[in-house]
Amino acid sequence: MNPKSIRALLENYFALVRRVDEHVRNLETRYRENIACKKGCDDCCRFLTLFPVEAFALAAAFAELAREEREAVREACIDEERCPLLLDHQCLLYPARPIICRTHGFPIYMEEKGTPRVDFCPENFKGITDLPKEALMDLDQLNAVLTAVNSHFIQSIEGDLPERIPVSQVLFLLCD
Repeated sequence: MNPKSIRALLENYFALVRRVDEHVRNLETRYRENIACKKGCDDCCRFLTLFPVEAFALAAAFAELAREEREAVREACIDEERCPLLLDHQCLLYPARPIICRTHGFPIYMEEKGTPRVDFCPENFKGITDLPKEALMDLDQLNAVLTAVNSHFIQSIEGDLPERIPVSQVLFLLCD
C-alpha cells in the first residue's frame, strides 16, 4: 500500500488531530506565558508504541522524507529509550507527530480508581493553582475516540495488524 492511498483511509484520524491541535493552540494562546514546552525541549520524547492508525499516519509522512533523512532516522533506531525521530533535539516529523506527543505537557483530566486528577508537565503552568474545565483535555474521552478511529482504520486494511506498533517499526511500513 502506498502513502497516498493510506492518506484517504486516515481522514478520521486527521480530523481528530485537527481537533486536538485546535485545543492546544487555544491553550498556547491563553497561557502563553505559562508554557515552558518549546522547540528543543525533548525530555519527554521517549520510544513509543502506537495504534496502527497513528503508525500508518506517521509512516506516510516518513515515506515523504528524502532517502538520506530516512536512513539517518533508521540508524537512530538502536536506542530504544529515545524516540528515533528526535534528531538534534527536534522531531523530524513534528507536523505528523502522534496524539500523545501533541498533548504531552498540556493539562489532561483523568480518573484513577474513581479519583479525579489533573496532570501536566511540571515545567508548565507554574503558579496556576486552578485551571478551568475548558483548559483540560479529558484523557479517557480522547483515548475512547482514538480507539474508535483506530478500529475503523483497522477494518479498512487488509491483513492482520498488531494492537500496537513500535515507532522503530513504523519507519519501515510504507517505504524501503
